[in-house]
Amino acid sequence: MKRILIKLSGESLMSEEALIDKEKAKEIALLIKKVREMNIEIGIVIGGGNFFRGRSNQDMEPIYVDTMGMLGTCINALGLADAFKKCDVSCIISTPFNLNGLVPEYSKEEVLEKIKNNVVIFGGGTGHIGCSTDTCASNKASLIQADAIIKLTNVDGVYDKDPNKYEDAVMYDKLTHQEVLNNPEIKVMDIPAVRECMDNNIDIMVINFNDKENLIRLLKDEKLGTRITSHE
Repeated sequence: MKRILIKLSGESLMSEEALIDKEKAKEIALLIKKVREMNIEIGIVIGGGNFFRGRSNQDMEPIYVDTMGMLGTCINALGLADAFKKCDVSCIISTPFNLNGLVPEYSKEEVLEKIKNNVVIFGGGTGHIGCSTDTCASNKASLIQADAIIKLTNVDGVYDKDPNKYEDAVMYDKLTHQEVLNNPEIKVMDIPAVRECMDNNIDIMVINFNDKENLIRLLKDEKLGTRITSHE
C-alpha cells in the first residue's frame, strides 16, 4: 500500500486524567512516524468521542449534537497535530469549513499535493449534520485516492455478532463489500460508507489498536484482523 486513510477514535487520545492525554498523543505520533518511514502516505480521520458522543444525547437537537461532535474532532485534530510537530512528523489539518484563520484552508488539489510530504489530519467530519465519521472516512479516502481505510478498534476484527456480548462470535478473516452490504448483522461501517468504498475499490481493514504495533505488522503484510475487499 502506498497511501492509507486511518480512522482513529477520539477515545484513543483519552485517559482517566485527560480528554487529550499528551503521552497517548505522543505514542500515536511516534507510530505514525514509523509508518511514514515505510514510504506510506497517510490521511487520518479523527473522531470526537472523548469530548462528545451524539448517540448518547438523543434528546438534543441534531444540529447542535452534530455540530458539537464536529467541533470536538477539530480540537482532537489540533491536539494530534501538536504531538506530530513535537515528534518531527510533518502534518497539516484539513477541515470542511472556515475556522476564521485558525487553521489554513486547503483545496482538494492542495490536499493531494500536501499528502505527499505531510500527514493530513481531517477534522470537522464532513461538515454536514447527519453524517458519521464513517461517512467522513469513506469521503476522505476517496478524496486522497487511498488504497485502504484502516479502522483501529478495540476488537480483533469483524465478527458475525458482537464479541462483547456473545462468546461464540466468529471473526471473519476476509469479506467482500457486497457481503457486508447484504448482511445487516455485520457491523463495520455505515452502509453508505461501505458502498462508497466498494464503488471506489477501497479496501477496509479492521484491526485491534490496543497493541499499537499491530498497525506496523499489518502494513508489513502480516495476517491480522479483517479485510473487506472487492479484489481477488
